[in-house]
Amino acid sequence: MKPEIDLLLVNSMAPRQRIASDAALENSLAILRTYLEDKAYRVEVMDEQRISGPEAGVPAWCLKLLRLLVRLQMATYRKEFKYIFLILMLSTWPVQALSLYYRTRHINGKINDIIRTIRNNRISLLGIKLWYGDSFRWSKLLAAKVREACPEVIIVAGGPQVKVYGEHVFHETKFDVAILGPGEEVLEKMIALQRQTFSRTDFFTQFEREISRSRLVQTGIYNPAGLPAQNQSLTIPRYRPEDMRDKLLFHTLVDGMGCSWNRCNFCSHTRQASAYQPRPVPEIIREFQAMSRQGISFFRFSSSETPPAHGKKIAQAILEHDLTVNYSMFVRPVRVTPAIYDAYCLMIQSGLRAVFMGGETGHDLINETVMNKGVRKKEIVDTINCIKLAAAAVGKNCRIGLSLIYPTPVVADVTLQDVYEADIRLIQETLPDTVIVNPPGVFPHTAWMENAGQFGFAITPDFVFELMQYEYSIYKPVEFWGQLGFSLQGKSTPDLIKETGKLRNAIAEMGIPTDISDEYLMMTEAIGYTAKVDLLRFKRDSLQDIMSGSSRYMREVIARINIQSRQMADGSLKSPGSGTAASLQSFFPHNS
Repeated sequence: MKPEIDLLLVNSMAPRQRIASDAALENSLAILRTYLEDKAYRVEVMDEQRISGPEAGVPAWCLKLLRLLVRLQMATYRKEFKYIFLILMLSTWPVQALSLYYRTRHINGKINDIIRTIRNNRISLLGIKLWYGDSFRWSKLLAAKVREACPEVIIVAGGPQVKVYGEHVFHETKFDVAILGPGEEVLEKMIALQRQTFSRTDFFTQFEREISRSRLVQTGIYNPAGLPAQNQSLTIPRYRPEDMRDKLLFHTLVDGMGCSWNRCNFCSHTRQASAYQPRPVPEIIREFQAMSRQGISFFRFSSSETPPAHGKKIAQAILEHDLTVNYSMFVRPVRVTPAIYDAYCLMIQSGLRAVFMGGETGHDLINETVMNKGVRKKEIVDTINCIKLAAAAVGKNCRIGLSLIYPTPVVADVTLQDVYEADIRLIQETLPDTVIVNPPGVFPHTAWMENAGQFGFAITPDFVFELMQYEYSIYKPVEFWGQLGFSLQGKSTPDLIKETGKLRNAIAEMGIPTDISDEYLMMTEAIGYTAKVDLLRFKRDSLQDIMSGSSRYMREVIARINIQSRQMADGSLKSPGSGTAASLQSFFPHNS
């Protein structure tokens, strides 16, 4: 008997909200479903990451009390109120634990709903999008429960956790297959194969023969033999009304694949087997237009970086088609030239409203020898200043998020204090809109992992497996961080987190908000949060939501963002699309 559904795709769940964008549209699962539906397969998506998700299952009284305690806790987070703060923190802990208990019970109950769906629809293939920390723990539990209740079901893992940890996701889990890279074609082959076989044993015999000899299937830019042609069309997702219910109308758009540098010592993207491959601009424009028809006008480009030359081509096409969009993207510091300046002018004119730049550190020797970043402080400063000047020239704002790693490994004649002071000078010279400070992370297939001792890292054998399911939160008190089997030049995990907090606090004292993502820099600008005080208030109130397990504040902000998104999309649909390349010359303050 044929199954009612060929494939069920599940987005993993966590008991807490980690970042403000948790409720963004789930583009990757929508891409998979759209691709497979176009091949006449039946696919369903279960995604419970919603705006109201953090509150689901928690009694209203508990949420209300926790919000009050967290608000008081944040108000007393000053040296002069140290003891009051400690008393409030101790008072808050049991309420947080109770809230977490209710929330965990709720999301674990969702596993039973998934099992019923599998049984009722005779589903043979289950795909799970893996995230880190508690989400990964939940995914492991889901796979184990499904294996117990439905032993013939084939369980496929994918998502960010596989891209970072690869084959390690199989450690003490029930995942049958993991896909590292785009999953459309592999899943298509698996569904076709499943229809032709009669048991798990038969399926995997044929799987090894026809699809992959390894349980970790590497595709796209993660497999040199499987790289797509540069003119190959990518799937444009179709969102259903259910996909958009209780969601942030913000879409991640593939502008290209890979990274032009791809040699940073710390970056897990070095798993990628090729340099940057730009996506054809006409495809990108078609995706913008398709999203506009669904009321979506806010976008984040997905690639590790968008080179200015490719960004300029996209911007020119946006203006030629009279699209009303806002977008953010990852950028790499470069040697600034008139052509770079002109490219940023055009991108900002077309809707670029925020960039995320990985600077890593302001210390040139550390960036060269420890990070292998391939850039110097002058290029970081010049690129940020170039973006600011371009924004001023065209009269539109483009916010800048700068990312740093601190503390870092150090080399002879360089102390950690030297790195700290260089980072402070970098921030003082650039004055970005926000700074994201991350502690050093050691991930599989990076130079930091493979040559850990050379960089001063000490790692225990089970470190990777602990890290995969560790619930990382930069706001967790240092005392609650475990050792994690990881140290850097004699500093334990709590000591490293304390150092990270030292730099973050110094930045906050400079009046610069920390840890606001580029997509929210873009979207809050669109709803009128134009001053630094607006960002500081957004940071404070969104953090209060995260710490209290509430979505009270973010519901209000997202409602405004969604209204703005639909209004902008309506403008795109009504525009005549009659712009010409010649008319774009007026957007160039400098003629290169």
